[in-house]
Amino acid sequence: MIETWGFYFFTNGHVNSPDDPPSPEAVQETYDRYMKLWVDCEDYGFDGLSFAEHHFSPISFSPSAHLLVAALAPQTHRMRLTVLGSVLPLHDSRQWVEEVGMLDYLSGGRFEPGIAPGAGDREAVMAGLSPEQIRPRYYSGAELLAKAIAGPTVTQHDEFYDLEQVPIVPRMRERTGRSTWTTVMSPNSAAWAGTRGYKLCTAFVPTPAAVALAERYREAAYAAGHTVTPTMLGMRRRVFVADTDAEAQEKYEQATDYMGALLGKAFETPDSRARAMLYQPDDFAIGSPTTVADKLVEQCRAGGYGAIMAFTDFAGFDHADFVRSHELLGRQVAPVLRSADVATPSPSAA
Repeated sequence: MIETWGFYFFTNGHVNSPDDPPSPEAVQETYDRYMKLWVDCEDYGFDGLSFAEHHFSPISFSPSAHLLVAALAPQTHRMRLTVLGSVLPLHDSRQWVEEVGMLDYLSGGRFEPGIAPGAGDREAVMAGLSPEQIRPRYYSGAELLAKAIAGPTVTQHDEFYDLEQVPIVPRMRERTGRSTWTTVMSPNSAAWAGTRGYKLCTAFVPTPAAVALAERYREAAYAAGHTVTPTMLGMRRRVFVADTDAEAQEKYEQATDYMGALLGKAFETPDSRARAMLYQPDDFAIGSPTTVADKLVEQCRAGGYGAIMAFTDFAGFDHADFVRSHELLGRQVAPVLRSADVATPSPSAA
């Protein structure tokens, strides 16, 4: 079984600059349009939705993805919800784990936390942090999360927190904490996630690299005594579906390329290596429902991945085409993914 999740930058369709911000009317229209689409995704057949957190971005309207989860929770009933991922270095992690507890109950147990160090240094620097603080703050926040899962109080004394038996209220259920997603791009990060029993989601990498990350993750998880199932591994791919391959390709070629616009703006990736990564052919699943389903199933089976995070707003598609892509993805692609068998390699094979 392969689950189908949507993933969103959450954009108004324009690459705005600080001296030319979107109008209040454009912002309101964007929120209204996405909220309707996300509620409809449940009827289309999506298994879940995932949201990015970005700050100071020329295209993203999602500086607090937890608020999107809170807004969607009462309007949906079945879909699971996550953030890929909350940028822990920019958060008070004590407050963050309390919010996770709230969302656990507001969603009726459908919320799965997600953590990340952030996409490059830009956002942290603009928020007043030095690049050297990013990873230490991330690991400190992750340690605080682990303690919040383990007990009703948190004691942590490091360079960022001075907490002595601080109650976490409401406390997340252990199941919620253990369903935490981590964004992973390197073998070391994959091993780190596996050792802690967290879920893994990767993106942009070619299929062989995704396979190697999954193997490293399982190796570390098994060594730590954790069970691994395919749905603990998520592969994010850029997905656009139309009725035919030719139609999908034509509409993609006509759409604004957000990744190109973001190079050197939202990410610290202006060089040729980054461009090669962002335009990795394996990262695109564009075509008819059959073409998209076949490509995604093949890639998931190669690495034992049981969840596809379909990055759908990676380009500026016409809204009607964007909605149609979701309908085809949920009603025609998702059933094929759901019926696909994905094997979990044994510990010795990993």
